[in-house]
Amino acid sequence: MNVAARQLLIGSLIALGLFGCGGSGEYRRTGGAYAARGPHCDYRVIRNRIVEPYEEVGVVDIDAFSVPQLPSNEREFRKVVGEHVCMSGGHAVIPSINMHGRWVHGTVIRFRPSECDRCRAGGIMRDGQNATNARKEEG
Repeated sequence: MNVAARQLLIGSLIALGLFGCGGSGEYRRTGGAYAARGPHCDYRVIRNRIVEPYEEVGVVDIDAFSVPQLPSNEREFRKVVGEHVCMSGGHAVIPSINMHGRWVHGTVIRFRPSECDRCRAGGIMRDGQNATNARKEEG
């Protein structure tokens, strides 16, 4: 490989590392199978202790070419995991954040309908439709 080709390859790899596409999520089911809740369902990102009873549905491992490409905030995290949460029938996701402040993993959960009055009243457990639309229908 000549010097010019090697420099082009190195420059391309550096650009990909700095300006790449960002992380992508790989979903693995760990619990029951549920109907999808629609492509853009409402769900919670829970970063504190959970008081509602729940079941783990699956996990999303976030892969990236480099650490800076991993999500660094909730908005970026939602872009990676949202489709997985909704398509698996999840009601919420619990993130894991590494020591660099990067969101690297999400545990998808589903609240137990028979044990979670607060969840039903808030609309988050309405399968197949967006909770915001459901609240509009009720009001």
